[in-house]
Amino acid sequence: MKVVFFGTPGCAVPYLQAVRDAGGELVAVVTQPDRPRGRSGQLCPPPVKEEAAGLQVCLLQPESCRDPLLIAEVEEQGPDIALVIAFGQILCPELLSVPRVASLNVHYSLLPRFRGAAPVQHALLAGLKETGVTLQHISPRLDAGDIVAQARLDIAEEDDTQSLTERLTALGCQLVREFLPRAMAGTAPREPQDESQATLAPRLTKQDGLIDWRQNAVQIANRVRAVTPWPGAATAVGGQRLLIRKVRTWPDRAGEPGQILEWPTAAGRGPVVAAGRGAVELLTVQPEGKRAMAGADYLRGARLSRSDAFVSLAVEHN
Repeated sequence: MKVVFFGTPGCAVPYLQAVRDAGGELVAVVTQPDRPRGRSGQLCPPPVKEEAAGLQVCLLQPESCRDPLLIAEVEEQGPDIALVIAFGQILCPELLSVPRVASLNVHYSLLPRFRGAAPVQHALLAGLKETGVTLQHISPRLDAGDIVAQARLDIAEEDDTQSLTERLTALGCQLVREFLPRAMAGTAPREPQDESQATLAPRLTKQDGLIDWRQNAVQIANRVRAVTPWPGAATAVGGQRLLIRKVRTWPDRAGEPGQILEWPTAAGRGPVVAAGRGAVELLTVQPEGKRAMAGADYLRGARLSRSDAFVSLAVEHN
């Protein structure tokens, strides 16, 4: 079973081993080009490239998946299956037609719900208690291909995008190990999606991280979870920008949105900030230019007055 693998970020790395566990031979790994990172702008390789460098496999980094040279390189490897995990480009029909048996994708939702680039984030924004992973055939329409298999996962109250993605990755690797051989043998299920149930999960922007204190406490908490670690839940207080990393809801507290309801106490709580309904306690925060810290430590050292309040940042138009 010859497999060509398409993937880029850290969550795609474990699937390289899952393919081999399933009896697959990695004949090529396709990932994004090296990109500038940080203030220095130094070129850095994507995590999949770093992992694949030690596998003695054909490694390709096209600027475009429509590049005829890429298609020719993949054809030369003679793959049976293409497996795509968070690659970052839409594969063109000419490339999808190269594998002899199937082109498959792992998607982090229970399709047809949350088609698109940010299914994990949108599940958290929606306050869902359950999500899952889908192994699907790739179709010309985004995430609309026939379903091979799905696995469900409960969302924990403490989950944010990073932790939930990690748990979904483990589940996705299980699906690959189980169903890749069945796809190769022609015995894997293939069920069309119910188009009437389809919803979208577009990529987040920095504006999605801006906290609106007029929302209720649960909505704010869900947003913090969804935008952590990127783009981060942003607010400001005392003229200083602040990222909120972790919160706890207090449904029975009340005040003007953004008002600080609780100051340093023996209980060691962080700021308890009023929302449109209820309040949230800021358990972990990160002041601009500083490290993340406990909310209680921040409040003790922030030199805020009782007239200060948390404010919603304006949307930045680029």
